[in-house]
Amino acid sequence: MKRTPTSRRRQSGLSLIELMISLVLGLIVVGAASAVFLSNRRAYGTSETVNRIQESSRIAFELMSRDVREAGGNPCSSSATIVNQLTTASDAWWQAFAQGIRGYNGATATSGTAFGTAAASRVNGTDAIDLHLANTGDYRVTSHTNPSAELDLNTNAGVAANEILMVCNMDFALIFQATGLSSTNKVQHNGGAGSPGNSCAAFKFDPTGNCTVNRYCMLVPTGAAAAAECDLKSDTPARLARVVSVRWYIGNNGRGGTSLYRAALTSKDADAIPDPLEVPVEIAEGVSGMSITYLSNGGTAYQAPAAVPNWSNVVAARVSLTFSGAEGGLSAGDIRGTDGNLLTRTVVNTIALRNRQGVL
Repeated sequence: MKRTPTSRRRQSGLSLIELMISLVLGLIVVGAASAVFLSNRRAYGTSETVNRIQESSRIAFELMSRDVREAGGNPCSSSATIVNQLTTASDAWWQAFAQGIRGYNGATATSGTAFGTAAASRVNGTDAIDLHLANTGDYRVTSHTNPSAELDLNTNAGVAANEILMVCNMDFALIFQATGLSSTNKVQHNGGAGSPGNSCAAFKFDPTGNCTVNRYCMLVPTGAAAAAECDLKSDTPARLARVVSVRWYIGNNGRGGTSLYRAALTSKDADAIPDPLEVPVEIAEGVSGMSITYLSNGGTAYQAPAAVPNWSNVVAARVSLTFSGAEGGLSAGDIRGTDGNLLTRTVVNTIALRNRQGVL
């Protein structure tokens, strides 16, 4: 049987030049694919960082706006005259309650929240704001026919001794400390007990003078007799609520960055003076700056804290927050722009004080 010789061309493999060309083409394809992947990865990281910034801004402004809108509020009337019955009415927190709102510029110290580098300490150069309101634990007063020293309520469930409370009607809003609960529907307001304690056992519509003048009865129901000690009395509905004071500020978060914090004033126990703050709560990560200006009733421009003449007349606050990228589950490159700097956004929100809208 005769064999056909195999063609030399059919027996030959790839030449070196062909192999090199194939490798170059493969590298080009891999390089192009890698460039697309890295570009998409970078776009994803940037998009995720911006999304987190937007989410943080929504959370921050939603929660902060609730407190600012309710500043100076009570369950009765925004026009009610606030009278501080506490012994330490000049204490930094309770003295400011009638103002409803108080701002601090970046260089002004805040009692209870010191500048520093420790976790939750305030960042120097950033504004802070204190807000005072009475909008929790709404109780109905059923009778108060004697200025000393007990309120009758529909219930006192949830009220604790030593709490700082507010009782109000359409005319007056009195801040006092509960000194005890004598039954299921009574709250005591004796003088000389507790810390800071009440200046008098009797409620007063004017804090001047001794405890036997200017005495006030919050609610004398129809058909009931008022005690002779009532120098002034009311027959309009009255309510009891807890006093809440909070501070918003920028603090170090202990992870190498800064965050927006909310701290509330402790008011349920025998407090030290000045009153301590509860453990601050971290609200939003990556907030690197806060600047707040204020609009007063009758004013035409927003003012810095140092220029506000009377905090009781502030009707709106304009809050500017600067958000920066924070690593979290992202890489360091994801939170930075093409210039190598952190991705940042500054968001401004104007908040009207709901309880003062009648004077806007």
